[in-house]
Amino acid sequence: MKVLHTADLHLDRSFEGLKNSPKQIVEKLQQANQKVVTAIVDIALKNQVDVVIFAGDTFHQSRTSIKTQAYFIDETKRLDQAGIPVIMTFGNHDYYLAERYWFDFPENMFLFQKEQVETHYFMTKNQEKVAVTGFSYEHPWINEDKLSDFPTKDQAADLHIGIYHGDTTNNGQQNYAPFSFSQMKNKGYDYWALGHIHQPQVVSASPLIVYPGTPQGHTKKERTVQGVAIVSIESGHATVRFEPVAQINWQVEKYSLRQALSLQEALTILTGHLLDGEANERQVVLKEIQLTDTQHLGEEFRLSYENGELLQYLQTTILQQSNQSLFLFQVEVLNDSLDKKVMITAAPELLNQLEKNYLQSDIFLNTLQELVQNPLFSSVVQINEEWRERSVEQADQKIKEDFVIQEDQS
Repeated sequence: MKVLHTADLHLDRSFEGLKNSPKQIVEKLQQANQKVVTAIVDIALKNQVDVVIFAGDTFHQSRTSIKTQAYFIDETKRLDQAGIPVIMTFGNHDYYLAERYWFDFPENMFLFQKEQVETHYFMTKNQEKVAVTGFSYEHPWINEDKLSDFPTKDQAADLHIGIYHGDTTNNGQQNYAPFSFSQMKNKGYDYWALGHIHQPQVVSASPLIVYPGTPQGHTKKERTVQGVAIVSIESGHATVRFEPVAQINWQVEKYSLRQALSLQEALTILTGHLLDGEANERQVVLKEIQLTDTQHLGEEFRLSYENGELLQYLQTTILQQSNQSLFLFQVEVLNDSLDKKVMITAAPELLNQLEKNYLQSDIFLNTLQELVQNPLFSSVVQINEEWRERSVEQADQKIKEDFVIQEDQS
């Protein structure tokens, strides 16, 4: 049989970490979650799967908007018309409360509605008897291991699938139905459809245990998406491949400005990189760029980066000259000289406190004066001008005192 397995869609979730998004990008972001659902249904129909499994956190919260509920249910009706059953569990985000749903789910959908483990049976088009065991969250967390309540493989079924939304106990997570993979393998199932971890992971090949990950990343940390899992299952053997459905593509690229001999050349290099590439109307690209080898561009470059002017200019340029599907949301400067140390500004308040911690202020000033003169230190730490003058005055005074002592000795 063939299964489409997905999890952690988090419908209704916004795309996080974006500021000053232009209108055309905002509109595409608002439509993205719905288009992901449409893409999933399209792939299920194209592959003529025997069942679609949503393994928890389909919605981002338990109280889902009416608009999102309506759209999701309308899309699953397309699967109903094609005779494809849908099996759905609810996770810690969209934990199930029946009174919060405004519409009836289609007849082709089976919902696990309770935290008690149960087994659902259905027949494929090829008259294979399939057992599916799972549970749903009714609260934002489940502290106990639910796997111990799963029965061993039903020998009367041709295939047995387990659905589990949770996390293993070895990474400190105790609120999301903690379990162990060794115990999961001992159940003898033909496939385990997991949810909760947003990064795609093929945990085991025999039996096949898969976290498909979120099909659409909503933050820059969720760049690694593979899409939905298409699983082919035979008795004792299963394989998986992934098909992409993401509408928003998060990217991080690193550019060197080593060749830029001026601010003008830096802008030319940056805009050239950003505007290079073919347009992709299907996806919106949200891009962060990381800049290296910028020290020689001086104080003006640093200030324009820190106050946001550089980002704002690049955003405007892209919108004026690109395909309107690229949004630069962040510029990061990596100071990769001196073992990638970042420039630190020593505030006067900090220096005052450090001076107080010394038993003698002249010892502190003398130490500071030695540090200021050290090129390695001064390239990493900037000292307030007032304190720099004080350290120099202290050094001058020390020279004068030494000179007087030497005169007396002579």
